[in-house]
Parts: sequence; structure tokens; C-alpha cells
Amino acid sequence: MTKVSLNAAAKLAGVSKSTISKALKTGILSYAERTTAGYQIDISELTRVYPTAAPNTLKPVANQSPEPLENTSNLSHSSQLLMLRLEAAEEQQRRTDAMLEDIREDRDRWRQQATALLTDQRALPVTDDAESALPTAPTAQGFWSRLFGKTHGFDA
Repeated sequence: MTKVSLNAAAKLAGVSKSTISKALKTGILSYAERTTAGYQIDISELTRVYPTAAPNTLKPVANQSPEPLENTSNLSHSSQLLMLRLEAAEEQQRRTDAMLEDIREDRDRWRQQATALLTDQRALPVTDDAESALPTAPTAQGFWSRLFGKTHGFDA
């Protein structure tokens, strides 16, 4: 990719150098490298942030002198690393999906059990008398009876 200086980037984008400098410092615009001579800004990054950058002033790719690839083995190594990372991420995603499915099944079982307990779906004891099989409501005690632990009336 073609890299330009801060001054050239400002001219291409049609803005001032201070605007480009502020964009670089705030991280809105990224730079390829920073040397003692200044920032080296990639033109594609410049057109990403400033889409109105003068595309007519740039030379077409076909007219530029081709840059030979310096080290293709490094590119293939990077490609292999990226493939390994992708496979690891996919494996992690499969594990996460399986764990999520287990959690959902547990949740459904717990919900079913809680519903059964709240609706009291336990089997009633079998007796001969149909009325004795019905659950009886506990007798309500008054406040003073509960306070003093007595079951009937006041004993002063």
C-alpha cells in the first residue's frame, strides 16, 4: 500500500494538517508507522476516514511500479497461524454451545421440579375415608397466642 506523510495526507483529504494530527492522536485515523521524519499514513486508511479524499490525485495501481513480495514464507506462516486460530475458535464455540445446551436442560428440569413443588403434585396418602385424604388447613392462632406461645386464650 502507498503511504504518505502528514502534509500529503492533509492535501489529499482537503483538510488542515492539525485536523489530521488530531485524528491521529485521538485514534480516529491510524498510521502505518511513525518515524523521525513523521507519520506514514496509508492512503486506504485516509480514504476510510475522509472518503472525500481526492481519488483522482492518486496514481492507478496499474501504472505504479510493482513491489515484489519480500517474504512469502512469512505470509504462508501467518496464514497457517490464522487457520489454527480459526479452528480453535470454532472448537471453543462448539464447547460453549454444548455447555449452553446442558445448562438449558438443567434449567428446564429445575423449573419442572419447582412447578411440581409449588402446585403440590405429591401423591396423597391412601385411606378408606375420602374426607380424611383431603389436606386440612392449619388453625390460625392469634397474635398474642403466637407471642406468648399459648394455644388458647390469655392466662394472665
